[in-house]
Parts: sequence; C-alpha cells; structure tokens
Amino acid sequence: MNTHDQHFHPVAETVAETSIVFADYGFRDQDRVPASLKLCKKGNWNERMFVETAWSMVTIICDLKPIRHRFCDYIATRLACVSAMFNVLLKLFHDLYPDADPMTMSIAEFSL
Repeated sequence: MNTHDQHFHPVAETVAETSIVFADYGFRDQDRVPASLKLCKKGNWNERMFVETAWSMVTIICDLKPIRHRFCDYIATRLACVSAMFNVLLKLFHDLYPDADPMTMSIAEFSL
C-alpha cells in the first residue's frame, strides 16, 4: 500500500530457487525483472486468482487487517493458525463436494 509494485522485486528474488511469483504488469521494470517473477496478461495463469480469492476470504473471515500493530511472534502464530484453518477447511470442502471446482469454495459456509 502506498508504494510501487517494483519495490517487491527483492521478495521475488528471495524465492527464485524454490518458487515462482505470479504478478500483473504493474510489477514491470525497465531495468530488471527477477527470474522468478512471471508477468501475467489478463486471463493467463488464472491459478493466481485462486490464491487471491483464498487470501481475500481468509482476510475477511479471520479479521487479519488489525494484526499489523502486534508483535512479530503474535503475527507469525496468527498466520500459522489461519494457514492451518484454511488447509483443514479446504480438505473438508473437498470431502463434502468431491466434484466441485476449488474456485467455488466458500469459508463462510463453515463459520460458526
């Protein structure tokens, strides 16, 4: 927020050996683009939309926005718990709806 997308190039470089990072054309830089950064035109590599949709669901349901002012250990623990919760709900969704498209998953139906 309030910064250019190109400032995230060092983050993409740190995972160059183990992963790829999908991004839109806002991450373009005339000087360099990290090897792990894959720029996607609209409609290409739509797997990244699953990640964005899942992150949006988790952010809203788990109220992740207010944790920015907390201690690092608290944030790490909170994110670990949210990640575990998401993995359990994803497994539960696949068990309940084995033929459903993962993009149709909704965390809200599991909330109490």
